[in-house]
Amino acid sequence: MLAFLLAALLPALHWDQDPSTAKAVKEAGVQRLYVSADQVLAWKNQGFDAQAFDAAEFVKVPAPGVEYKMDVAAATSLPWVDANGWRFARDGSRAYYYNVPWHKAALAAAEAYANGVEAAVHLDARELAVFGKMLAFLRSIDAPPLPVMANIGMVDDGSQQTGEVMNLMARRNLLFRVVRAPDPTCDLNVQIGTGEFSKEAAANPFAFATLVRKKLTDEKRLVRIYGSDVVLARMNGDATRVRVHLINYGGSKVDGLRVRVRGEYAKGTLEAFGIQNALLVDYAVADGGTEFTLPSMNVYAVVDLKK
Repeated sequence: MLAFLLAALLPALHWDQDPSTAKAVKEAGVQRLYVSADQVLAWKNQGFDAQAFDAAEFVKVPAPGVEYKMDVAAATSLPWVDANGWRFARDGSRAYYYNVPWHKAALAAAEAYANGVEAAVHLDARELAVFGKMLAFLRSIDAPPLPVMANIGMVDDGSQQTGEVMNLMARRNLLFRVVRAPDPTCDLNVQIGTGEFSKEAAANPFAFATLVRKKLTDEKRLVRIYGSDVVLARMNGDATRVRVHLINYGGSKVDGLRVRVRGEYAKGTLEAFGIQNALLVDYAVADGGTEFTLPSMNVYAVVDLKK
């Protein structure tokens, strides 16, 4: 029990191949499996933490990634980020199921871990090794959980309209938590149908997210990202330390990512999946904020800040 409390539960593999593939799964470094009920004992006998997969115990979520949609006015392709963080924030502590295509397994694992949710990932067998590498990376950075950081209270009425607004806010890195009623500890509370946050305004989620940002002000944003439209942030922390999760949904490496975090932190360290000896550069602390640059990142990186 103590080990469970001190560390997050890493994503599990939903594996629908028979135990004859045990060697490949073990070599990939995967330890926890969901398998068919009739194969649980066989997998346990091979040394795995195997459980019977029951789809009813999981909420299925879309595969994360990016779609590029044509902007007719500008004749350019705009990235539409498909991310599930807002769903996790809205649904609470459920277990989630990913059925992902090739090249999405590591991203799904990183997204689930960064959001602190239990997840089972069904993947293309060709990605078994990279999924195992992501699990090894997550083990290497795992630490006792810290409180989720958010300074926008989002009053959820359960409607599709509010869900769309949450989605756009998350894509703009406007960090919110779902509340039942306005929370006086938040810098801003958003309740659709009240004041400037009318239902008519919420009919355009893009404009509504811009309105929320304007009302919050950039100075009060917990995190700002420069140099990418496809990297989303999540933050956990307490009075002396912060962990910034950076998830790259774009499918290709991002170079020169600049990040500004609210609050002054004297020290910062970087761990980036697939990059050896990753270091932050151009680290600066001033005017109530901390800024730094990631020279390069793949699908996932974590920045730990301390005062």
